[in-house]
Amino acid sequence: MIDLNYMRDPTSETSATIRTTRSFPAELKEKTIALLDISKERSSEFFDSLEPRLSEAGFSVKRYRKASHSKVAATAITQEIVQHADIVIEGLAD
Repeated sequence: MIDLNYMRDPTSETSATIRTTRSFPAELKEKTIALLDISKERSSEFFDSLEPRLSEAGFSVKRYRKASHSKVAATAITQEIVQHADIVIEGLAD
């Protein structure tokens, strides 16, 4: 049986790191959603269409963008998201 709580970290770690996953919030009202743009072509267009829909649904939305899709997000961006958001939607491609 597949363990759905096991995830691989695509950041080229040389050794495995065990991390506990956080539970999805039971209540979504008044939650802040971070939109993390990975800087792939047209990813900002996706978030440009998603952001107003989330705002209309009553969510507070914050936008973030990685410098490059081929690199890990800067520590400052990660810390900002952790401090100010409850949920993250990351724009992936390919």
